[in-house]
Amino acid sequence: MNLDYEPIYDITADAGIKVRAKDLKSLFCTSILATFNEITDIDKVEPKEEYEVQAQNELPFLLADIINEALVLHESKKFVASRCEILDFGDNFVKVKLIGERFDSQKHPSKLVVKAATYHRLKIEKVGDHYEAEVIFDI
Repeated sequence: MNLDYEPIYDITADAGIKVRAKDLKSLFCTSILATFNEITDIDKVEPKEEYEVQAQNELPFLLADIINEALVLHESKKFVASRCEILDFGDNFVKVKLIGERFDSQKHPSKLVVKAATYHRLKIEKVGDHYEAEVIFDI
């Protein structure tokens, strides 16, 4: 999968991602998948299970909140996603379907341990014909 994002490592004791996408819906899914890609190589994650997560808040906080819901799923079920579909998207609400499988250390290389997406430096902005987001993680 070709995710249009780059890691951010210039934050003391934290890390983050800068994501680009053609629209807000894509920005949300790309951000969630980029988060999982910071945890493991999602190209090695097979589409075996599906979960739905949702969040409610105003932008840009909605982005961090939905990432955190995905991270709760990762912590509770050891689930890692390789695909994301928007099921519902509104001004203050998002619901996504995450498709992937249970994390297996024999199959999935461990990268960062991402505890949470924070509101620190969180931003979403329209730049020309696309959207950009920056999300900082507590690691």
